[in-house]
Amino acid sequence: MEVLLATRPARRRRRFTFGIVLALTALAAPAGANAAVMTFGSPLAVPATLNTSDNLAYAGFDVPVPPTPEYPNGLVHTTHFGADAALWNVNVAAGSAASPSTGQAVEVRVEGCAERAPGGPAPLREIHLQDISPLPGGGARVNLSSQPFPLPVCGENGASGSTVTAYRPVNLCVAAGDYVALNDEGGFVPYFYKSGVPYRVIGARQGSVLDSFIRNNGVGNGAVMSSSDSGPSDGFASNVNEEVMLQVTLATGPDATHVCPGGSAGAPPVLSPISVRPQTDGVNRSRATSVAIYCRPAAGCRGVATLTAIGKSARARAKRASVIGSASFNLRGNKTGHVPIRVSSQLVGLLRKQRGGVPVTLTAAAAGATVSQTIVLRIF
Repeated sequence: MEVLLATRPARRRRRFTFGIVLALTALAAPAGANAAVMTFGSPLAVPATLNTSDNLAYAGFDVPVPPTPEYPNGLVHTTHFGADAALWNVNVAAGSAASPSTGQAVEVRVEGCAERAPGGPAPLREIHLQDISPLPGGGARVNLSSQPFPLPVCGENGASGSTVTAYRPVNLCVAAGDYVALNDEGGFVPYFYKSGVPYRVIGARQGSVLDSFIRNNGVGNGAVMSSSDSGPSDGFASNVNEEVMLQVTLATGPDATHVCPGGSAGAPPVLSPISVRPQTDGVNRSRATSVAIYCRPAAGCRGVATLTAIGKSARARAKRASVIGSASFNLRGNKTGHVPIRVSSQLVGLLRKQRGGVPVTLTAAAAGATVSQTIVLRIF
């Protein structure tokens, strides 16, 4: 671990449930434009100059501590509990805070860094990205959380409130009208991070509004972050003229994974409910043959099988192709069934002349699908 976590009672690390999520951080933005890809959220037009410890709308409280030169009266004012927090824009001065469509958040860019306390341990800099749905009376419900990602630490490797880091949660599905939230784990450490780690990820932006919710183990998947659940040091708060510096690239349709609603990328092929393989079948003295057809649906397949003569050329097929036999069938599911078909006397005459067999077309139609295959019939 990168930090010694809080010694507060009942504080424990939260576990998130992931779908099929892969970790990938600090990647470049997707190249090229595509009609199925769009952005929403903060335009990242200003640097992140505000942080989560000092600039959220919580009144805070005084905590008694042993008197020290820094706190001679024995009181430390804490703006809020340094617990798990979620931040999301409900209005941005330019653009849309909510997702304009249903799809996949393929990339999320966050501007800012985690501040280190002077003389203190390294800050907990782990964040998650979340799909959340607005509640009718205000606030939001958490639907899905990504795997953890690291924020850069302010002052290290040139990181500052103007540093933009791109994260790519592979299957963060987002519905139209949802928000994407930035979630942190608080990082409370007595004296050093008494209101949690100051995540400098907020910009001062006239006309923007970000909402926040702080609760120990209270912002994970399924959490209800209601606007009516508010207090001086945790719960819901609305932060006017502030904007969490977070921008989302949303992919839809063929650019979004098939795991997300409306996405189709990477989808397995759609298998036909029926299939016919090349085969050689015999015709008996009663002019009957039996052709093999595979039925995939468990409910079975009802349909019609047709045998058609094949001409020597495309032109000949158009003029001379004719049905030489057909039959209805009712096959069991997940099995290959055999369908008896009585063929024409003309075909039998041809078969007697061509002992090596005659190619014909077998067409099977069932369960909304039609498949054709060339098979060989011969006299057995």
